[in-house]
Amino acid sequence: MRSVALGVVMASLIVNTLGLGPARASTADLVQQLDGLVSAFPGGTGLWIADPNLPAPLFKHAPEEQVITASLYKLGVLAEAERRVDSGEFHYSDPVTIEPEDVTEDGSFEDSGVSLTLDEALEAMITISDNGAALALWHILGGSNIDATLTKAGMPDFHVAFDDSEDNVATPHAIGTFFTLLAKRQLISPAASDRMLARLERQQINNRLPAQLPPGVVVAHKTGNLAGLTHDAGIIYTKSGPRVVVAMTWDASDDEADNFISSVGALVYSAVLEPLANARYQVTRTPVSVDTGEVHRISFPITNIGSRSWTPGGAGSVGLIWELRNSTGQLLNNAARPVTLPALAPNETQNVSVDVLVPQQPGTYTVTLGLTDAGGNALASQGAATATFSLRAHRPYLVTAQVHMPIVLHRDEPSLLVTAYSALQTSGDHSLAISWRVVDTRTSHTVVQGSSPLGTLRPGASGTFISSFLAPSVLGTYRLVYELTESGVAVSETVNAMVDIEGPRTYGGDDGRPIPSGAVLPTPSPSPRFQFPQVTIPKPSLPITLPLPRGKSPSPSPGH
Repeated sequence: MRSVALGVVMASLIVNTLGLGPARASTADLVQQLDGLVSAFPGGTGLWIADPNLPAPLFKHAPEEQVITASLYKLGVLAEAERRVDSGEFHYSDPVTIEPEDVTEDGSFEDSGVSLTLDEALEAMITISDNGAALALWHILGGSNIDATLTKAGMPDFHVAFDDSEDNVATPHAIGTFFTLLAKRQLISPAASDRMLARLERQQINNRLPAQLPPGVVVAHKTGNLAGLTHDAGIIYTKSGPRVVVAMTWDASDDEADNFISSVGALVYSAVLEPLANARYQVTRTPVSVDTGEVHRISFPITNIGSRSWTPGGAGSVGLIWELRNSTGQLLNNAARPVTLPALAPNETQNVSVDVLVPQQPGTYTVTLGLTDAGGNALASQGAATATFSLRAHRPYLVTAQVHMPIVLHRDEPSLLVTAYSALQTSGDHSLAISWRVVDTRTSHTVVQGSSPLGTLRPGASGTFISSFLAPSVLGTYRLVYELTESGVAVSETVNAMVDIEGPRTYGGDDGRPIPSGAVLPTPSPSPRFQFPQVTIPKPSLPITLPLPRGKSPSPSPGH
């Protein structure tokens, strides 16, 4: 165990940039910055920095150094007390009496003989580091019992003294394990973890890890200090997810250690690191047509775009979740549990499927996909990508139809519409129409829409509707989207077709039609009449004999 001495720290080493917004950093950047901070600190230090969802720490320095814990031993007392509350052996209302042996020269805030409830004693021990309450609980619980609970939870290097003849010691790694289990709600039980986290978040000694953080940042932590020892350890809830931070120092003054530990907290908070997992989803860009009330399976390729491989189970596994919202953004449905994704190395792709529960009400809904860690925690807050697509929920279809429409339409003129139909499972008569939308292919915006009546669908019937379709008053090439509807609700599959809408086929003034009153006609202007030249043919002196057509005889001359 390290001896204790005093030294000097360069307090100006870290510039607090939190007021300028979070600095973006990679894990390598964070390691380099922490290395610089440690090398400039004149005292000794043990550090453990971790994302609780990752199997390896983000940074460690002297992680297995056995260090006197000071008041960090109270974390072990807290865990043992909560274990007994969980088992029903203790209750928060049970009395805890402060005995003369519990009162120390400093840090004890109750006199001998004072009685607290167990809840009050735990609160004082954690939030203001009351030594009297802590020693009373230590005497009641027993150091060996506390040690056994810590060892069973995976912290054999976190030792709480059995009696006054020895020190409380722990490694930064062991304290890091304590807070990692808490962050994952796995210390004692989920309920006990939640109670301990809530109490640690109420910490009132905040001159170390939280000192350089923006107001409102949640930190669940516990401090510890003795002569020449200054510690702080806990969980900083960053915008990228929780971070376990353990800083144990020795051989430095209180101010030097406080500045060092607060700078560690600032660096960890400001680093926006790569999420545990990240993905690219190849989902459809066009709305998916689904029946209302059904469980619809969506299949798509997913690619691991992170730097870590996904495992089929355990700490490295990755899950997929979904949520469904209506057009106003209201959450209606979501995944009951994550779908475990297959093992994928970085840049590998595989097809996956999710089952989405479609609401009973027809409409257009947005589905968002996202990743989770092995514990089911969403990774979007850490920067993991999400994907969205739309569902067009309709009542179960009544009819199948093939619509025959010219691919060249003429603005404001009717065209023949032939609809071959066949009824599906239906009862009663249904008055059908064809509802259509003209979509600009460049912007995907609907420029005009309407509806045209078709006829009455009877149960089990099939046949052909003959009707007319009045082309909309636009010009150009468009995507025509249409389906059969009843009272505005789609009852058949949606069809997409490309059409050219040209100008009218007929024009004013043709075939005796009246000339529009607004038409401007050309005005004729007079011009000289063309005169043919006169040609004089001289009279021949001899008779001219002309050849006759073959098979003809000469006609007799008049008078003969």
